[in-house]
Amino acid sequence: MSTPFLSMSKQQRTGLILTISILFIDMLLYSLLIPIVPYITELFHPSSTLTGVLFGSYAIALLVATPFFGPLSDRISRKATLLFGLVGLAVSTILFASAHSMVVMIAARFVQGLAAAATWSAALALLADLFPAKMRGPIMGMALTAISTGSLLGAPLGGLIHQLGGYQMPFLLATGLTLLNIVGVFALLPKQAIQEQKKLKLSAFLRNRQVIAIACFVLLGEMSLCLLEPLLPVFLTDRLATTSMIIGLLFGAMTLAYGLVAPLAGTLVNRFSPYRLMALGAVCLALCMPLLGFVHTLWQAGIVMVLIGASAGFSLSPTLSTLGSVVERDGGGAYGAAYAIFNMFHGIGIVLGPLVGGVLTDLITTPGAFMTMSGCILVVCLLIFGLLRQRQGEGNPF
Repeated sequence: MSTPFLSMSKQQRTGLILTISILFIDMLLYSLLIPIVPYITELFHPSSTLTGVLFGSYAIALLVATPFFGPLSDRISRKATLLFGLVGLAVSTILFASAHSMVVMIAARFVQGLAAAATWSAALALLADLFPAKMRGPIMGMALTAISTGSLLGAPLGGLIHQLGGYQMPFLLATGLTLLNIVGVFALLPKQAIQEQKKLKLSAFLRNRQVIAIACFVLLGEMSLCLLEPLLPVFLTDRLATTSMIIGLLFGAMTLAYGLVAPLAGTLVNRFSPYRLMALGAVCLALCMPLLGFVHTLWQAGIVMVLIGASAGFSLSPTLSTLGSVVERDGGGAYGAAYAIFNMFHGIGIVLGPLVGGVLTDLITTPGAFMTMSGCILVVCLLIFGLLRQRQGEGNPF
């Protein structure tokens, strides 16, 4: 690894460990709910619409709150914003554990999204504060690995604990882990990392062509992965007669590949153009997605899922460190506002992916939906290439 852990300062190590823990727990809780859905359905008898609202409320809250919490962490402090988000996350877990209706469940999921808007923006900005530009690539890759690991472990861990300890136990465990994070941030986060930053308006920052390109790559990657979630289980069950456990393992393999490749792509940022790396990952993703429509064995499905996860991780990892570099040049170090953009387009992808996938499947077929998304990725990559070639002043970032 190009950024050895032992060579970091104590301040950097502490900030990195806390950030990884925060992002891991957030995504663990995000996925924890998935295996408990059958129990919730049996308990509350919600309509399909209400179940959709339950899962969509997280992304909606993330979208609504991110433009506020990102710049807020620049104006006050990373520590205060992190503590606010972590307290919100603890509240959401308590609401989940004590819920007696779908209204409370939806409220808990919404609060979880609000909390994520605060913790994600401030945590990523904290890493940018602590690490110089040449170290950010692999560090941000580690952050993405923490996110993917939490997502990978959430569902199986939630199902196991629910089976052993009942409905409340997974959420009580999440509450305990969140409280540990609160104590860690309060007691250990170095005050030196909290700095007042130059105010940066999101609307102005989004007019930067490099930022537009980064936002597009984030949107493409998140949409592609989230499009698979509602479509692929049904498709593979019909074609290969897979069980829920096998489907979970396939998605787990995809997430694992994402987490393993992300740090690798981060280390390459200092050697190659990050926009080339993003584009390479996106093109590989576009080439791999249609292959899902041609799988006829579980091994084929597994290989394609691994390739898709690796491609997405390769494309998304450079976006984080590159956003930090852009804001360093144009925004005076207002990293909270910069990573708010990552959060926003991450949330948009979560919302649009399943929606677009469902519409395309209704209009054509599931393999056709994969092909259409692939074509969209390639078209947008060409548009991004043209957009960046037209940049004035500093030349072509490709």
